[in-house]
Amino acid sequence: MMAEIVTMKIGPRKILDYDEQDPDNHAITAIGWQPDLSQRDVWSCSAGWWKLEPGRAVRCDIGIILNPDNVVVCVAKIKGIVKRDDMRMWFLGDLAGERYDPWIGKTLERNDSKNPIAYFDERAIIPPEAVTAETTTLNSK
Repeated sequence: MMAEIVTMKIGPRKILDYDEQDPDNHAITAIGWQPDLSQRDVWSCSAGWWKLEPGRAVRCDIGIILNPDNVVVCVAKIKGIVKRDDMRMWFLGDLAGERYDPWIGKTLERNDSKNPIAYFDERAIIPPEAVTAETTTLNSK
């Protein structure tokens, strides 16, 4: 069975005016993307809290965070999900590492859905080892 990859499209950086916690009860003060964020910063503010189909989400090994322009700004290895009382989910995992660096800065075209979560069959995305300097989009043709 082919693995699915989950993509999370995040909006522009927003400072939160309400109390939000990650699964470890650390305060989340801002969400979203801005150009000077490291992959680690992007992951820590983008891993949750999402409305997900848990059965599908838990099968994903890789998570790709996209900025508002569908550009890859973070790639993470998904280890699991945590459920909150309101049924929103948080992805547990860590940065995927150097193997996926070729994906960073490349575009991944998604459908026009307003849903920030979209799933891809891994075959629909060019593997990191096949990405070249000329590659502009990661979608397999």
